[in-house]
Amino acid sequence: MKRILKPFGMLLAFLCTAILTGCDNEESNPLRFDLSVDEDNTVNICFPLAEESGSAGAVTILGGDGSYIAQCDNSAVLKIDMKYSNAFVLYPQSWGEAHVTVTDGTNASIVLKVIVFQNKETLAVAGLDVLITGGEQLTEVQKAALREEARAVMPVKAAGGGYRMIFDNPQDPYSGTLCFYPTEMDKEEEMVKGTFIVNSDRSEENSWYYRFLLEEKEHVLTFAPYDYDRKAVAKTTRTSVLPVVALLEDVTGQIPTSYPGVKVFTQQIIRHLWYL
Repeated sequence: MKRILKPFGMLLAFLCTAILTGCDNEESNPLRFDLSVDEDNTVNICFPLAEESGSAGAVTILGGDGSYIAQCDNSAVLKIDMKYSNAFVLYPQSWGEAHVTVTDGTNASIVLKVIVFQNKETLAVAGLDVLITGGEQLTEVQKAALREEARAVMPVKAAGGGYRMIFDNPQDPYSGTLCFYPTEMDKEEEMVKGTFIVNSDRSEENSWYYRFLLEEKEHVLTFAPYDYDRKAVAKTTRTSVLPVVALLEDVTGQIPTSYPGVKVFTQQIIRHLWYL
């Protein structure tokens, strides 16, 4: 009997040592994601602004036994491709939330929460001005009258108004819903909804412009430098050393009065341009 117990005791001791060693290895090399993921295993990605392939990047898996399977619970929002042995590529499909569960060969698992959010761009208007070109022959009274007519057709009616563009068109990442505020940003009782398109071929040769459709009227607004030395906007709006820009719109054909060779442009001076 003793001959049987002794080997059994040795085997039991070996198994306990192996189990404890395995536990130590799992604790020292737990299943986890790389540093691109937040501490709470959450990642935020933007849709539809992704790479041309539709990819929003890849997430690397670390730890575990090195044999990984990844599954997503919401393919309507997010598709994944286990393109690499230790990483999966994210392909956002729509806005919302999805969870990617990664399991290794020991059945240990970890969950990645993916929030797919909507890109937004906000243009806050700091001041309003009018530019007249080719009007050297005009009197100051005539110029003043043209400026008054031009201001009447400007969408924004007071400094403080502006535009918020929501890129919510899955078929076209350069268009979407426009929220327009004529006198004060985020004053919801005044907000008017429209649509927008921003040109995708922006470069030194092609200016950055928007096409806004508001109340069945189209406005083509081009980003252009604004010269503070000309006149116009309050000095308190000049809060940055960055170049000051304005949304320039040719309104020559929209106002009642015209003169040969004279063009009239409205200028909405941009104080802030930010993305979400």
